Amino acid sequence: MVLERAVAVFDARSSDPFHLRNIVVQAAVDHLVEGRWTDMIHDEWIRSLVASAPAIPVERLQNTRRLMNEALPMALGNGY
Repeated sequence: MVLERAVAVFDARSSDPFHLRNIVVQAAVDHLVEGRWTDMIHDEWIRSLVASAPAIPVERLQNTRRLMNEALPMALGNGY
């Protein structure tokens, strides 16, 4: 029997803290789930992290966003 993978929307809370973000992104990379997010979700977790951990450079967070989008290019949703 072939099961379809569940689609999981990774919201801003699943992107911070970083170890949770690593787990959910890795689950999608390993094809355990089909991960989805939007630019608005990226903006929200980055904004939240900048507010709670101002020592982290925003450029580093933008790079994380880029790497997530590159690792899972089909995850970025538009026109929802």
